[in-house]
Amino acid sequence: MPVFTIHGPSASGADVRLSDKFVFVRDGFHFWAFVFGPVWLIWNRLWLAAVGWIIVTVALHLGMASVGAGRLVIWSADFLVAVLMGLEAASLQRWTFSRG
Repeated sequence: MPVFTIHGPSASGADVRLSDKFVFVRDGFHFWAFVFGPVWLIWNRLWLAAVGWIIVTVALHLGMASVGAGRLVIWSADFLVAVLMGLEAASLQRWTFSRG
């Protein structure tokens, strides 16, 4: 059974007419965030998370290349980052909605 969190406008101006501004975020693994991490972040307007993803990925590649890691090790690290993105995509969305 899917679980959703609901994010709406601030309570100070709450009105039934604003119900079209509610956003439902599904909890669980997001396959498209796993496959297309940065594209999914940009598509969902998660700008800070997209910048963070780029910084982490570049730092990971540069760090692993500087210690002489092989291609398989770097690919495995990229795969783990992609799995983490798929698992935490809903948390990133909730974090962005809670900031607004």
